[in-house]
Amino acid sequence: MKAAAAPVVIGFLTASPAAASTCSQLASSFHRPNTTITTAQTVPAGTFVTPTGQSIAALPQFCRVAGFTTPTSDSHINFEVWVPESGWNLKYLQAGCGGFCGSISYGSMGEPLRRGYAVAATDDGHQASGIDASWALGHPEKVIDFGYRALKETTDVAKDVIMAFKSSGARRSYFMGCSDGGREALMEAQRYPRDFDGIVAGSPANYWTHLFTGFVWDQKALAATSSGDLSQADLNVVSNAMLAQCSGHDGGLSTDQFLNNPPACRFNPEKLSLPKDKIEAVKKIFSGPPGIFPGYRVGGDEANIAANWSIWLTDTGNPANGLQGLFGDNYFKFIVFPNSGWTPDTFSPEENAHQADVRTGAILNSVDPNLRPFKLQGGKLIQYVGWGDTAISPENDINYYSAVAREMGGHEHIGDFYRLFMVPGMAHCGGGPGANAFGQGVNGPNPSDASDDILTALDQWVEYQNAPDKIVATKYVNDDPTQGVAFQRPLCPFPQFAKYKGGSTTSSASFACVRPDHDDDDHHDHDKEASNR
Repeated sequence: MKAAAAPVVIGFLTASPAAASTCSQLASSFHRPNTTITTAQTVPAGTFVTPTGQSIAALPQFCRVAGFTTPTSDSHINFEVWVPESGWNLKYLQAGCGGFCGSISYGSMGEPLRRGYAVAATDDGHQASGIDASWALGHPEKVIDFGYRALKETTDVAKDVIMAFKSSGARRSYFMGCSDGGREALMEAQRYPRDFDGIVAGSPANYWTHLFTGFVWDQKALAATSSGDLSQADLNVVSNAMLAQCSGHDGGLSTDQFLNNPPACRFNPEKLSLPKDKIEAVKKIFSGPPGIFPGYRVGGDEANIAANWSIWLTDTGNPANGLQGLFGDNYFKFIVFPNSGWTPDTFSPEENAHQADVRTGAILNSVDPNLRPFKLQGGKLIQYVGWGDTAISPENDINYYSAVAREMGGHEHIGDFYRLFMVPGMAHCGGGPGANAFGQGVNGPNPSDASDDILTALDQWVEYQNAPDKIVATKYVNDDPTQGVAFQRPLCPFPQFAKYKGGSTTSSASFACVRPDHDDDDHHDHDKEASNR
């Protein structure tokens, strides 16, 4: 393993296609404005231990280039670019980040590299934990770096590194991310429509200003209860009541511990066996701040309530320490209202949302529904979200998809480049009791098959115009691929959903993608289910 002896700072030249014959030579031969290469080394095949101590196994030999760019005097955007030394598929994939970012997403780089991609990631221009926004105080340029500039810097430097090392550019470029990475994915489609041929956007935090207003709303709703929170027992009451009313009546199986088609569930929290103040808190969380951001009512299954509410919302005792509370407080304290003494009680939800929009909306939000430039250059976009997502309401995905459809002439005019897949029983970006592995972070059994893998599906769509009519998601036993498959379900392009039609209850082939107005008799399906277990 050979690394550069010292960083090289370049401020005025451009990358040269034939600049390096070996990886280590990039340290002295790579030239790009405002760019510092700190590491250029060949990493042998096997397990790579990242600078943060994370071990990533089964990697091919690759050229690792690390460095940073300084597009402004207050910028310091770290990046990593990994390029296979052999077996490159002539494609580039950029991995998104999560939360407030603050570190390289090494865990998202390994699998694309194994598949032959050149891959890159960035820390979005600051170094901190993913829930800490204190870096933004007094650093407005770093907020811009986080919002979008670090993405563009990383794209451009990565493509230049690939050109310098391989003497040819990537034939295809893809972006893939979830959560903040999903926001970044839509930002790429909207702001830089020519940079990527295909994009996977998972559970995007694209309406950042209103999403975080909703976080504060939820925190206050819980704090207003007599106990200051909902206990795990309270969450179980909500979850069990919803499953008892709706499971098996929404096209799924009566044995499902999640809702198959949550919009079909007309659940009324007023009937819960909880104190009135706790029912009011549940109703507020289900609704979200009116006219600002959708709540979590449609995904109120076990994935959402019994498990994930305790992580994202309640922290089983102190809502301010739930992830929503931490994210909301950091955003408003350090980015929207810095040095003001802001607390969740300072302003109304309407004022929080208004000021967030005015001060940061143009930087952080990626809500522009006009995707014509992306479509016209041949771009393809696959979006997904778990119906049990308690971090970002799945209704937000539907709202954006619908806005794009309205902007571009209706649903029939966007399916040739943009498809949304709702994932029953999946939590935020993964996990949950539903089928939750389809290449978005955990591979299905056949990652090279476009019907089992979202990245392969995107690649096939870009390369051969084969639009994904379904993607098969896998539920592993205990969410552990080594323990085998528990069951599989098809994910359907919205507004379709998977409806049980008879046969094995563990096979995806027993479900058909249908539209919501499908009028098959549910009781007939229940009879078929009982006879095929």
